[in-house]
Amino acid sequence: MSASETPKPGARERMLREATRIFASKGFDKASTREICQAAGVNIASIHYYFGDKQGLYREALIQPMLEVLAHMPAPEAKRPLSEWLHDFFGALLLPLRMADSDLAHLMRLMGREMMEPSAVYDELCSRHIAPLHEGLVEMLRQRCGLAQADMGLQHLAHALTAMAHDYWMSSDFMESLSPGVARGPGAYERVLARLVAYGQALIECEIALRQRADAPASKTRKSAKS
Repeated sequence: MSASETPKPGARERMLREATRIFASKGFDKASTREICQAAGVNIASIHYYFGDKQGLYREALIQPMLEVLAHMPAPEAKRPLSEWLHDFFGALLLPLRMADSDLAHLMRLMGREMMEPSAVYDELCSRHIAPLHEGLVEMLRQRCGLAQADMGLQHLAHALTAMAHDYWMSSDFMESLSPGVARGPGAYERVLARLVAYGQALIECEIALRQRADAPASKTRKSAKS
């Protein structure tokens, strides 16, 4: 593509938006790059210009929204006030709720396809981006719980924290059908964020209390044995 044919600003974003919609509806194999370009109002050469090929376009459509979430994710700092850290953590995970309803629906459908039939792109997303985030979260929880090493209980806790936010945008259509306004509309993002911060703090405090309770009998047994 020559300099005189450089697509106008916004072309890349339009291509990603239409690609997400069409890939979500038809799947990778049945989706047509010509259809995507026509819907985005760009020349077919734009695929090569921006993404290299169809696979590159698909990869970007799937990974870009997740990279935006990860870019806003706070570092796993155990010394920060817990409520402050959780606000940034859930604030990042809930960013898809700020997308237009139709865009969120297409992203949900595309992610659903990948969960049912994972591609190499999905494997890359999990191994290169999501796994390090999960490991950092588990390490932060380990420090807050005062443990020498992470165990399966902390794995459960980490998954529970992320699942709360994940479900709000993956299941937002279902939630809205039951409780209109709970996940979308004016103020929904802020309301959900405030709730999840409170729920997250309660979960972590509960985990700490459960471990302290479990340690108490063992401590008494050791004292009795010494006496």
